[in-house]
Amino acid sequence: MCEKTAQPAIGPAAPLVFTGDVRGGALIEAPGGAEQTFECWFMALGMGQGDKPYDRIVQTPDWYLHTIASEDEVSALTFGYTGADGKVQGFGNLGGAEGVYFGKWQHVAVTYAPEGFRVYLNGTLISGAKALARALPESLKGGLACLGNSSFGAQRAFKGKIAGARFLDRALSAAEVAARATINPDGKPIEVPPSAAATEADQIPVVDISTDASRQVIIAEGAKDRYEGHPTTLLADDGRTMFCVWTTGHGGPCGQMARSDDGGLTWTRLDATLPEVYGRTHQNCPVLQKAKGPDGKMRYFIYSAKAREGRGLGILMSEDLGKSWREMPFQAHLSAGMPPTGFMVLKDGTCALFGQIFKSRAKAKDRPTDDQAVWMSVSQDGGITWGPSRIVAEADRRNLCEPCCLRSPDGNTLVLIMRENRHRGRSMMCFSRDEGQTWTTPVDTPWALTGDRHEGVLLPDGRYVIAFRDRALGSETYGQFMAWVGTWEDIVHARPGQYRIHLLRHYGRGGVYPSGDGDTGYPGVELLPDGTLVCTTYTRHFPDDRQSSVVLTRFKIEEIDNLYRKAK
Repeated sequence: MCEKTAQPAIGPAAPLVFTGDVRGGALIEAPGGAEQTFECWFMALGMGQGDKPYDRIVQTPDWYLHTIASEDEVSALTFGYTGADGKVQGFGNLGGAEGVYFGKWQHVAVTYAPEGFRVYLNGTLISGAKALARALPESLKGGLACLGNSSFGAQRAFKGKIAGARFLDRALSAAEVAARATINPDGKPIEVPPSAAATEADQIPVVDISTDASRQVIIAEGAKDRYEGHPTTLLADDGRTMFCVWTTGHGGPCGQMARSDDGGLTWTRLDATLPEVYGRTHQNCPVLQKAKGPDGKMRYFIYSAKAREGRGLGILMSEDLGKSWREMPFQAHLSAGMPPTGFMVLKDGTCALFGQIFKSRAKAKDRPTDDQAVWMSVSQDGGITWGPSRIVAEADRRNLCEPCCLRSPDGNTLVLIMRENRHRGRSMMCFSRDEGQTWTTPVDTPWALTGDRHEGVLLPDGRYVIAFRDRALGSETYGQFMAWVGTWEDIVHARPGQYRIHLLRHYGRGGVYPSGDGDTGYPGVELLPDGTLVCTTYTRHFPDDRQSSVVLTRFKIEEIDNLYRKAK
């Protein structure tokens, strides 16, 4: 541990070494007033002691900056400040796209000025094009700040080294910050390992329809005190009736449903038709599916988590095309902390369900390095009950989750496209040519298909439209709601694809755009008989203090093709 006062200036002094002990920390004076800059070099070497993996680089009386840490990796930074209203304003996943690396010196700077806060990593602005200014205080109090912990004896201990920490009573410019992020404390040029960002060959065009309001429909509008999130959709066999379910709060309680009778143009709320137990005990990203049983009856299902009864699968079922719903027996044997997202009707009439499970019960805190594997279960009765699960996809030091299952145009091959939750490389995929009996070893997807929570459809012309939250390292739309357009051969051979579509704009916390917080992109994707695609997600749709709304955009692929050709 380190218990001392840091020197408030950059110089040749030895770095402060923090062992991760909660008793550790180092004090440094932070100036108050209308402007401020903090900068230091840090090297993360593990995960400190504490109740959460939020290892503080520094905490002042006004704001904090911490890593998201594990034993062998740092995935991102989180910044937060106390707003004028007394509430903490937090901004997560900063630096995730640029790369926060383990065991390497990296430079970090925070500036405060009348327009707001800015956070820099290795000389690059990582907090968005706009300054962070939600409920911005008029000035900072200043006072004693703590390096390597939130305070002595607190539960946010940092493990690693901090060097050259200092505060200034003015806000450095971006150019000044960049000039300081060049020579590390070892006297060497800054060294950052190569990432899995795109090469020039990986880059494909982006067609932007994200601000075309004529295409958009708001299903559930968020408010300052209400967060509408994580929707999925279902298209009935009549080709026009759609259902949408979602939660209130991030991964929060279920209970919300709406129906459209005109392909998503207008919506009617159906919350009152759902069982009371659904809103009381089901939660976290409900998933809509439909399947026809051996008896020939079409049934609709909502799969969700029932955390109060463990991490098993909760199910609601409708046998009258969504007019009424009832709760089905709890499937305790299926891991569903995050409900299973992959679904496929197999050639023999059975159904396959795909979800995720932690590889180790000792590491089940949903940190990026608490690695998961993907399981498959088969239902013989059209989705009413499910057989035992078996692991079909896992990879060393990769966190595979939120699988999407698609079928090849010739009908003979299945692919699982999976979120990789360490976010250090690309998404992953594996294939089965025997209806899920065996699966290939997971490999990287194309760069442009890297994202979270994929959902897709096959178009009549043989192309796929796959929507997701963009997680491609180095992407200019990182954290936005995107769709990839390409062929089966592009997927199989990890080729870039044809183009991507920026579907809906996400303003991020504080109305910031572009925003890397990534709190968007859990989608529904439906293809109507007339060729209209309906892509639904949750997003901070408005550049103000309203929280997430459930929103959709409608388009035909021919329209996007035309925009693509015009932009070439």
